[in-house]
Amino acid sequence: MNTSKIKRSPGRPKREEHDATIDQTILRTASQLFMDYGYEAVSLQQIAKACGITKASIYYHFESKAKLFTTSVTSMLNLAKMHTLRIMEQDKPLYDRLEQLAEVKLAKPHGDFEMIMREARPTLSAEQLQLIISAEENIHDVLIDSFQQSMDTGEIRPGNALFLAHTFASLITIGNKEITSSLGNLSHNLIELFWNGMK
Repeated sequence: MNTSKIKRSPGRPKREEHDATIDQTILRTASQLFMDYGYEAVSLQQIAKACGITKASIYYHFESKAKLFTTSVTSMLNLAKMHTLRIMEQDKPLYDRLEQLAEVKLAKPHGDFEMIMREARPTLSAEQLQLIISAEENIHDVLIDSFQQSMDTGEIRPGNALFLAHTFASLITIGNKEITSSLGNLSHNLIELFWNGMK
């Protein structure tokens, strides 16, 4: 029997190699729009238009806005963790690493993440919410480890590494709302304030 002429049953189209690229384009675009304008203000149609694809294409890759938001935000947070780890693992004084990290994080100001999460929360499942929370905590864990190591070596005085990590993150959030200072001055001023507080 010649099986070459047997037609495949209709169903979901075979996933093409370029689908992975489309996924990344959608995630990158969606995360930028969500961070710039918030959850409620951004529609799937806007994301599709920015990507140069149809809304149906987004639904092909992501079943809902909540799913797209969760995946895009966790991907963004995982990337932020990698950048944070790369900077904090350098063989430099803690002050210099923190200042470099502040410069990187302030280079791309965005909306208030807490406000964005408040908007999105009612539409997210418990599992989706936990994924985002865990991804954010992973970044704090990098900072916690760095502060604890500096305490152990005597570079900074003993204290609560978790508190320092959240305080640093809060200062960066405030810095993202600052519009009057130059980037260099702003990151330096924030680290000076934070560093003197630790001392």
